[in-house]
Amino acid sequence: MSLEENLRAAFPDLRVTISEQLAEDDRVATRKTFRGTHNGDFMGLPASGRPVEFEVIDILTFERGKISEHRVVLDQLGLMRQLGAMA
Repeated sequence: MSLEENLRAAFPDLRVTISEQLAEDDRVATRKTFRGTHNGDFMGLPASGRPVEFEVIDILTFERGKISEHRVVLDQLGLMRQLGAMA
């Protein structure tokens, strides 16, 4: 399953807000906030019913009109803390 499929299964009410988007040459960077409720398994953690909010930064590189690279940075430590998996 892709990251998006895993997120949608774990947080079925997932909402995404784009905070910032920049484009230059062959790259597009997007900073966004994900919000949802942990109602499904995620990374081995059973549903907790907890609300979560975390930031994600995507950087896409294009070649000949198609995505050639997709980099994702997310606050995984903050997310795991919100899910109660880490102190």
